Amino acid sequence: MARRLPPLNALRAFEASARLGSFVAAAAELRVSAAAVSQQVRRLEQYLDTPLFQRLARGLALTEQGRDYLPELSAGFNLLGESTARVRAKRADGVLTLTTLAAFANGWLLPRLHRFRERAPRIDLALRTSREIMDFRRDALDLAIRFAPTPGRGLHGEELCSEELFPVASPQLFGGRHMPDTLAALADYPLLHDTDAGNEQPWLGWRGWFERAGLSTANVGRGPQFSDSIVLIGAAVAGLGIAIGRGPHVAPMLARGQLVRVTQESWKSPWRYWLTAPAAHFRRPVVRIFVDWALEEARQP
Repeated sequence: MARRLPPLNALRAFEASARLGSFVAAAAELRVSAAAVSQQVRRLEQYLDTPLFQRLARGLALTEQGRDYLPELSAGFNLLGESTARVRAKRADGVLTLTTLAAFANGWLLPRLHRFRERAPRIDLALRTSREIMDFRRDALDLAIRFAPTPGRGLHGEELCSEELFPVASPQLFGGRHMPDTLAALADYPLLHDTDAGNEQPWLGWRGWFERAGLSTANVGRGPQFSDSIVLIGAAVAGLGIAIGRGPHVAPMLARGQLVRVTQESWKSPWRYWLTAPAAHFRRPVVRIFVDWALEEARQP
C-alpha cells in the first residue's frame, strides 16, 4: 500500500523557509510570493497537525517538531535532486566548451573530472586554458570558470568556491631541519614570487603578507619571479623556495606530500571562483549538468 505524502509544494516551502530563515528569502528562491510560502507552510502544519515554526517579529524559529522534521526532509530533497541529475546527465550529449585558468584546471578540476565523466558519459568536455578575458560570442564558449570579485558585467554567475592562501614548500627544502613556524622566519629562506601580485591582489605577493603582519619588507622582493602559477608551484615542488600556495591549485601536491604547509598563517581571498556565462547559456542542458555537478563537488569536504 502506497504511503500518503504531504503536498510537495508545502514540503518545498517549509524546507526553504527553514534553511533560509524567512518566508521572504524562501519566496525569492522558489520564485513565488512570501504570502504563498506562508500559506503552503500552514497547509503542511495542518496536514501534520503540529506547528513547525514560531513566528517571531524578527523572523522564524523552528519548533522542536520542525527541528526533528527538517534533516530527513532536506536529505530527501538532496537525494531526489542528485538522482534526477544523474538520470538527466546520462541522457544528455554534446560538447561543453569550458575555459578556465590552467592552474585551477590542474589543481581543482582535473582530479575530479573522472566523476563528471561517470555522471555524464555522453558529454565531451572541450577545455581551453587561458588568462585572457573571454568573449563568449567570438570564442564560441559555453561556460567559464573565472577568479574575480564578481561574475562580470552582463554575465550570470554562480559561486563555485573561495580561495585560501598559505605558505608552502617542498619538505626537501628544510633538509630534515625544523620548519619555520612564523612568517618572520620565512625571510631566511628563498621566496618565490608570483608576478600577478599587486595592489589589486595583495594576497598573492609576499610584500602584502609581510605588510599585513607589520614586518619589514626591505628584502622581501628578492628571489625568483614567475608569470605562470603552475611553474611557480613546480619550483616549490623542486625545492627552490617557499611559495604562496593557492588552496585549489596546490591540493593535489599537498595530498601527495610533494608540498607541506609552512607556518599557520593563511589569507582568505575576497575574490571567488565563479561559474559564469550569459544567462541564456545556463539553460543549455550540457551547461546546467556541468554546473550542478561542479557545485556538488565544491560542497564536498
